[in-house]
Amino acid sequence: MVRLTDTTTVGFISPEEFIPIAEKKGMIMELGEIVFDKVCAFAQKEALKDRGIEYIEVNLSGIQCVHPDLPSQLQDIMKKYDITPHFINLEITETAFVESGEMLQENMLKLRQMGCSFSMDYFGTGYSNLSRMAEVVYDLVKLDKSLIWPCFDQENSGKNSKATAILENVIKLLLQLNVKIVAEGVETKEMATYLNNCGVTHLQGYYYSKPISEEAYLDFLATDQSYL
Repeated sequence: MVRLTDTTTVGFISPEEFIPIAEKKGMIMELGEIVFDKVCAFAQKEALKDRGIEYIEVNLSGIQCVHPDLPSQLQDIMKKYDITPHFINLEITETAFVESGEMLQENMLKLRQMGCSFSMDYFGTGYSNLSRMAEVVYDLVKLDKSLIWPCFDQENSGKNSKATAILENVIKLLLQLNVKIVAEGVETKEMATYLNNCGVTHLQGYYYSKPISEEAYLDFLATDQSYL
């Protein structure tokens, strides 16, 4: 996920603010190209290979997903940096999966034939369509924090039984579909332990790290995170 910071005035700017502007102004393909170029340049670093990083995830906007030039654009950049497509996982929002048509399917097929894999991002944000899930091939589903946080009642130090039932059954469904699951928004050890016990082995959130720079990430990889 790209981050934008204005060091002189407003400071950190959320992607939820500037991505829609880039889409509206017709700049999203150019922005996406810049981001993917930086990702592939970073992916060359030996430190990633030394730490056993299997792949890097890259977010795509809904407009990028259905642009006919997307496969060739990404392929050219991967060739530029000699990056194997198997090292690239492309994140597409649940909304794009549900609302996009044949062009998305066509682009996914071309990129998958190159070797790229796909994730469904923000799963559980209100756009879920189970029939569409059977039609689209994806390798990984990222559970949105809106599915996870209601399970933990911070005020009463307990769990919301209805929210827990929904989350646990969603996890069971996804495991039966043989897709990998990443839980987003993990902020406490309690959350991490609970999700692990539910069968979710890939976790993401502030419990592990806030968004950080390339240099800080390499330092993070070099430290011992066994305490987590």
